[in-house]
Amino acid sequence: MTHVTRSRFAVRSYEVDSYAHLNNGVYVSWFEHARLEWLLSLGYSYDGFAERQQWFVVARIEVDFRAPLLSGEQVVVSTRVTDLGRSSVRFAQSMQRCERQDAEPGQMVCEARTVMVFSGVGGGSIPIPPDVRTRFEGAPG
Repeated sequence: MTHVTRSRFAVRSYEVDSYAHLNNGVYVSWFEHARLEWLLSLGYSYDGFAERQQWFVVARIEVDFRAPLLSGEQVVVSTRVTDLGRSSVRFAQSMQRCERQDAEPGQMVCEARTVMVFSGVGGGSIPIPPDVRTRFEGAPG
């Protein structure tokens, strides 16, 4: 489970709060988008799961804020899976400042740990589908 994706974002002026910092809700949205890019890189999507009547939903998210972001600043979000349970998938994500879109990541800005769970038609958890487990476990680094 070493497959890592890197997603890039830039702070837009309308995403800052009254302190001129990136609003905390935006961090969570960016982490969500980066997890979707991780899934897409393995050939999955939320819509694809829904077509199978299997939903992949957030059960828990923890965010540790390390430094503020200001309008115009850019970041790289790294996303990887750290553990697979019976029905759950644990993600670790880090957000690092970068000077330019092509630059290497620098200062840690924020980190997130997210637990997502597979759910079925009745709304309860279901085991991770076998093809998904195989793909997640065998994803290249």
